[in-house]
Amino acid sequence: MKKYILSLALVATCALAGELKYQEIDGFLSPESVFVDKNAMYVSNVGKKLEPLAKDHDGFISKLDKNGKILEYKFLNDLDAPKGMMEIGNILYVVDIDTLKGFDLSNKKEVFNLPIKGSIFLNDIEKLNDKTLLISDTGTGIIYKVDLKTKKYNNLLKLDLKEYGGPNGLFLHKNLLYIAGYDPSGVSGGVVLSYNLKNKKIQVLKSEKEPYDGIVLKNNILYISSWGKDLNGIIYALNLKNKNIKKLNLPLMKGPADIFLDKNDLWIPKMAEGKILKVELK
Repeated sequence: MKKYILSLALVATCALAGELKYQEIDGFLSPESVFVDKNAMYVSNVGKKLEPLAKDHDGFISKLDKNGKILEYKFLNDLDAPKGMMEIGNILYVVDIDTLKGFDLSNKKEVFNLPIKGSIFLNDIEKLNDKTLLISDTGTGIIYKVDLKTKKYNNLLKLDLKEYGGPNGLFLHKNLLYIAGYDPSGVSGGVVLSYNLKNKKIQVLKSEKEPYDGIVLKNNILYISSWGKDLNGIIYALNLKNKNIKKLNLPLMKGPADIFLDKNDLWIPKMAEGKILKVELK
C-alpha cells in the first residue's frame, strides 16, 4: 500500500461572499467521478492514460473514508474506463463505456451487467427510484431509462448534439432533471439545461457553450463543472431564483469532472491532474 499513499493538503481561500476551505487529495489515475454514501466515498479511475473510451482493463474504483483517507486503493478493479456511480441497496452501479455494471459492496462481486446496445460514451447515473436508473450517453445524446429488475431500457430523451451537446452530468430534483452538456467532438461545447419529466419541456439555463461535465444542486444553486479553455477548469454557481452566475474562486483545476455534493462538501475530481478536491460550501 505504500505506493498508493495519498497526500493531503488543507488550504483556505476566498470565494463568493466568504472563505471556502478545501482539501486536495492526490494519487489517483484520471479520476472521473465521486460517489459518497453513509460510510465511505468511492472514486472511479479511468486509468493511467486519460482515455475515457479505451477498453484497456486498467480502470478501477477506489474506496476512501469521508475524510479522504485511503481505505482500499483498488477496491474494484479490472474495469475499462468507469465513470458515473450510484448506490441502491448496497449495490454500487457504475457505467463502463457501453455497459452498466453493479457490484455488491459487501463482497465486491459483480452482480449486474447490462450492455447498452448502440451506446458510445455512457457517462453519468441518476436514480429515478429504487428500481430505475437514468444514464447519460454523451456520445449519442441519449438519456436512457433502465429498469434494474427486468434489465430493459428505453430512451427517456435524445438531445440534439449540435444544439445542446451530449448529456454529461445529471442531477434529479423532484420532476426536473438537470443536465450538463458536453460536445463529444470537442468543437462547440454544450449548454446547461433542465428537462421536466412530466411535461417533457426543455429549458436552457446557461446558453454559453462550454465543455460542461458535472452538476449538483444545493439551496436553489446549481454547481456546474466546466473544463474551460486550455484545461483551465471552472466551477460555476448558478442561482436558479435570480439567474446570477458566479465562479468559485478555487485553485487551478485541470479537467473538473463529475462532481458530487455530500451535505456541505463538494467533491471535485480533477481528472487531468489525478487529484480530488474537497470544498466546504457555506
